[in-house]
Amino acid sequence: MALAQETGTATGRAAKKPLVSVRSLSKKFSNGTLALRDVDLDLFPGEFVSLLGPSGCGKSTLLRLISDLSQPSAGTIDWPGADSADAYGRPEHSLGFVFQEPTLLPWAQTLDNVTLPLRLKKMNRTEADQRAAAMLELVGLKGFEKSYPRELSGGMKMRVSIARALVTEPKVLLMDEPFAALDEITRHKLNDDLLMLWQRNRFTAVFVTHSVFESVYLSERIVVMAARPGRVMSELIVDAPFPRDNLFRTSPEYAHLCRLGSDALKKAIDA
Repeated sequence: MALAQETGTATGRAAKKPLVSVRSLSKKFSNGTLALRDVDLDLFPGEFVSLLGPSGCGKSTLLRLISDLSQPSAGTIDWPGADSADAYGRPEHSLGFVFQEPTLLPWAQTLDNVTLPLRLKKMNRTEADQRAAAMLELVGLKGFEKSYPRELSGGMKMRVSIARALVTEPKVLLMDEPFAALDEITRHKLNDDLLMLWQRNRFTAVFVTHSVFESVYLSERIVVMAARPGRVMSELIVDAPFPRDNLFRTSPEYAHLCRLGSDALKKAIDA
């Protein structure tokens, strides 16, 4: 196993068409803060990528730009790998977003929270309920379809949020530190469940984290970002097989990979 700098031949992706292509992306807010500067990043179909960096390096901003929740000040975000278009002929952005907080509707039951994006797409109620129930079973919440958010633990709320993001079968799943507020045991379990879902559905996963340990455990590729203005300092490949489990998490190889990741993060912070 090794953690190495990305090269064009390191993973064989050089000949593949990216699903999302970010070029010379910059974001300056109205108060003058330059959050991102000249970010280049390709996201390929079916890969798991972590964005690793200190607070304020623009990781969350980058996710919001990719998801069209915010607009760049300069640069482009293209979807060359999109295979469908909207009513205006623009590439269709097939994505789900899991935020730092579960952002559930407090007055809605679990099933209704998960069916929300399907109902916004005008799917009939029976089909929406069936798809949502199947997704809740996948995330381990079968039997909680009629529970309200106030009746769920923090980890269970995040599972509902993940189910809601995946129920539309997106090609890209964006996750903005979804497990940061959870205890370590719950966080480890959700890491394992997330990898299971990713291996099952093979969406492109983009996971924001401050944790070297989490990024090494989850990822095929780690994009290390420097502090404000955010920019990509290095891309690292985690050469470890899937599925990963607690044996990997406690192995000397994992500890070695984490040390190498920590060194890369320190260089980015000092840049």
